Amino acid sequence: MKIYEMKNDERLDYLLKNNYLNAEQVEFLKSEQPLSQDIANSLSENQIGIFGMPYGFATDFMINGQDFVVPMVIEEPSVIAAASNAAKRIKASGGFTVETAQHIMYGQIVLENGTADKIDILNKAKEDILKLARAAHPSLIKRGGDVVSTSFELVDDCIEVKIGVDTLDAMGANMVNSILEQVAPYVSEMIDSTILCSILSNSGVSQVVKVSAAVDFEQLKTKTMSGQKVAERIVKLTEFSKFSKMRAITHNKGIMNGIDAVLLATGNDFRAEEAAAHSYFIENGNYAPFSDWKIVDGKLIGTLEMPIEVGTVGGAIRTMPMAQLSLAMMKVKSSQELQAIIGSVGLANNLSALRALVTTGIQAGHMSLQSKSLAVSAGATGDEINKISKIMNQSKKYTIAEAKRLLENLRNG
Repeated sequence: MKIYEMKNDERLDYLLKNNYLNAEQVEFLKSEQPLSQDIANSLSENQIGIFGMPYGFATDFMINGQDFVVPMVIEEPSVIAAASNAAKRIKASGGFTVETAQHIMYGQIVLENGTADKIDILNKAKEDILKLARAAHPSLIKRGGDVVSTSFELVDDCIEVKIGVDTLDAMGANMVNSILEQVAPYVSEMIDSTILCSILSNSGVSQVVKVSAAVDFEQLKTKTMSGQKVAERIVKLTEFSKFSKMRAITHNKGIMNGIDAVLLATGNDFRAEEAAAHSYFIENGNYAPFSDWKIVDGKLIGTLEMPIEVGTVGGAIRTMPMAQLSLAMMKVKSSQELQAIIGSVGLANNLSALRALVTTGIQAGHMSLQSKSLAVSAGATGDEINKISKIMNQSKKYTIAEAKRLLENLRNG
């Protein structure tokens, strides 16, 4: 039986038998209590309840030779289906290859009344500033992290003090902000300039992940189109997105569908990631697609190079039981390993979207998966949902009116 055909308990048994979850974790999921009121109250202001989101997993991800299932939180069923579908095709062709970079997060101290003379003063005191920054977070140094750089620049009439921090497996926002707040008064007094602000930057410029996958033509073919033809059309649509901002935006949104779903499942900040990703691809003034697809030596080659800002420790990640469960399911040991998984999911979702667009169109698969949601919206419960979904998928009539009509007919015998 295919995983998407299983009932919830059968999927949990699958994860248990294949050693993705242990018995205690399975029982926790069965309890349907992902977040206590106390934890929720500590994470949000004016908290009055828990907002539910579907929690599922994508399959068949082979990344740098290792197999993963990937937990994803999203309300759109086609995203997980698309990720799994493309991952299976890529796995059959050899899997994903991923390179990650050192986990550096930057912070900025902005000082008013900047002059070139003040920049000179700061440059001469560079080692003292680095020493103070390291002393501001001794536990980071003890664990093997470091304040790796500092630089000074005159920007308009302000001075930017930029500090780079190796935050290890933490996303690092609070850590960097704490360091900045220790350093800011020192440099302000040194050059007699007022602090305008001190805050981390979500640029992600030193957390760039490079994902690649070679896909055999055989894995791309449809009933009516050869794999080579599909590959050629994917390349052509990708090239078009380099010249059409409107298309590039939707191209990239499809990538972020998968990435954001994993970020949510692991308690990471998807807003920071969105900011980092989109800004990275507009540095030359022209918004560009995050990924590229080319045909090389008889294969479709996909590449995705983008910043991925994540952590596996600290903050909400440590607090939220479901985030801990997600990391356990993937057996993630470091933030860089999580970066590799997230980047692979982004490229997988991109491949599925492009293949659908240049063949059957996006709605064919999308609406067949949305039929269950339409059935629920019409008031269907239990077995009624699958029965109505099956009929709608056969008739290809995907409207709430049709779902209500089918439900009425079903209940009237």
